[in-house]
Amino acid sequence: MRALERKLVRDLWRMRGQLVAAALVMACGIATLTMSRSTVASLETARDTFYQRYRFPHVFAHVRRAPTALLPRIADIPGIAQARPRIVVEVNLDIPDFHEPATARLISIPERPPFGLSELHVTRGRLPEPGRGSEVVVSETFAEAHDLHPGATVYAVINGRRQALTVVGFVLSPEFVYQVRPGDVLPDNLRYGVFFMPDRELAAAFDLDGAFNDIVVSLTPDASEAEVIARLDDLLTPWGGQGAHGRRDQPSDRYIRDELSQLRTMSIIPPGIFLSAAAFILNIIFSRFVRSQREQIAALKAFGYGRWAIATHYLGMALVMSLLGSAVGIVAGWRLGVAMTEMYGRFYRFPVFDFEFDRTG
Repeated sequence: MRALERKLVRDLWRMRGQLVAAALVMACGIATLTMSRSTVASLETARDTFYQRYRFPHVFAHVRRAPTALLPRIADIPGIAQARPRIVVEVNLDIPDFHEPATARLISIPERPPFGLSELHVTRGRLPEPGRGSEVVVSETFAEAHDLHPGATVYAVINGRRQALTVVGFVLSPEFVYQVRPGDVLPDNLRYGVFFMPDRELAAAFDLDGAFNDIVVSLTPDASEAEVIARLDDLLTPWGGQGAHGRRDQPSDRYIRDELSQLRTMSIIPPGIFLSAAAFILNIIFSRFVRSQREQIAALKAFGYGRWAIATHYLGMALVMSLLGSAVGIVAGWRLGVAMTEMYGRFYRFPVFDFEFDRTG
């Protein structure tokens, strides 16, 4: 080991307390950066994959009552790739062993998959079979909150009549990744759920045979969302249309985008504060250290060491601190990112939601 290398080891040991403190501050910044960017990558990958595979619509519209004869005119709107009419109603629930008010959004589905848009991912059980009017599938979060199982019975007030519904499966929907009652901010899975029932049975229950009160639309790649929404509103307004909207105003997607925006902010501001503080501390430490070593620097020059060799020696100390802080920060950020992904998995329900380490940070 050369003389400067031995000196580096001695100096590092002598300053170990100060260097470890600076390294830990730096590690906090690296950990926050790694955690935030990796969580963003994990959430975006899970969302985009779910949306693509299960055909999350681009445009949504609700109407008081519109005839199915209107569908060919809707399909002819330039930019629309596919349209799926359906029935969406809010109903009150009566759940065994639960004595508080509860409501559900009841959504009609085609009798046989694929549905074309807003496909359902079955996590347990099966989809309803045609001709069995009392069968429904329910959102997984609601089923878990009430400890339901396939075959359980839930009562709903459908068009003024109390009706027994048989739960035959639990599902995830790209429209309800974040399931929250309209107007609420936080999920309340005990008091609000989403139920899916075959088109024919739900239409008969609400006297909507040959009609629909909700429609979802997918767009072609070159479509103008604003133009499609305007034309769709023109067609639906005479039938009580309540204004079509895109994904940006879809509640679940909006919550996900807001959360991603907050995570991106977290990946910039806190790491910047920690790393700036680490740089400031490091500057103070080495400024004082170099001033205290003037005599040794002069002796090194007298023994023939050049400025570059001496500068490299002191830069090596900073490099060791940086490597230590980076290593600790990356490992801590990875562990925190895994924990964050698991936490988000309780609120945002995807078929696959795995931690994805972001290497671009």
